[in-house]
Amino acid sequence: MLSFELFFSDKSREVLPHVLSVKLDCQLDVPADSLTLTLPFAKKYREAVLAAAWEGDILRFYGPVDEVITVSQSGKHILRLYARSLAAFLLDNEAEPLTYANPSNKLMAERHLLPFGVTEYDNERHPLYDSLQIDKGMSHWQALERFCRKRYGSLPRIEGKRAYLKGFVREGKAVFGENGVRYYSLRECRRPCRLISEIRVRLNAIGGYSSVMRNNNPDCAGRSRVRYLNATADNVNLDTARQMLEKGNREAYLLKLQCAGTRVDLLGMEAAVEDSGPGRIDGLRVTGVCCEMNEKGELTTVSLRKENV
Repeated sequence: MLSFELFFSDKSREVLPHVLSVKLDCQLDVPADSLTLTLPFAKKYREAVLAAAWEGDILRFYGPVDEVITVSQSGKHILRLYARSLAAFLLDNEAEPLTYANPSNKLMAERHLLPFGVTEYDNERHPLYDSLQIDKGMSHWQALERFCRKRYGSLPRIEGKRAYLKGFVREGKAVFGENGVRYYSLRECRRPCRLISEIRVRLNAIGGYSSVMRNNNPDCAGRSRVRYLNATADNVNLDTARQMLEKGNREAYLLKLQCAGTRVDLLGMEAAVEDSGPGRIDGLRVTGVCCEMNEKGELTTVSLRKENV
């Protein structure tokens, strides 16, 4: 069960005693989580600048209110608040163009996290032993993502007031089925048309597209979808090719389950599904949760994708 709190510009805060409906959407491949609250009308709520969602004493969501809508109809008055997590500040603000030499987590946090309310992050002694270029027009999120991809080969994630720089995984394994987390419905979508079998790369100005990066995903066997990439162009390198392969692999398979309750805690977990139809499906990870609460009850739509493809 989630509880909710609003924060105001005068530094006051208020725990919401009554919420008409809620939608909390968290996806690992989307930088900012989103929260939609529908509330009984109160003038003060229109001035909210930040919103938070708590699960017990765990801060699951914290971020700026982007939009407030007042609705009056048939003598009833409600407010609808739309908020995004703190990653929204990183997305909405442009970073200073410069080149870092051997940047550390501490430096990246001081420049791209702490100014926007993120107070915790993965810290370590060893920096990135390389340069990191921040180009004109890049957001703070893009700067942080470039660092994390280059240093750890992973995507960053912000949850509550903490940044996970080494990739986000939650401990434990969720098994969905009669003997585990029960679900109402299952929808499996296979889209092999999204797979890229190989990328041919041009590494220098005088050579051709002679370097080949092949997709090791077993679902690519017998399939041919080739792309060409000019790595001599600005902002393009071998990491770009890897990201193209990864994106295609992610989009090629999606499993969605509908479960009772609000299950934000499942996000990032290793997972398996036991179903009488498709049988046991293993090697999955929970990459998204969309929790909805209203007068009918609580429901979570869980998105699962194949791991290590």
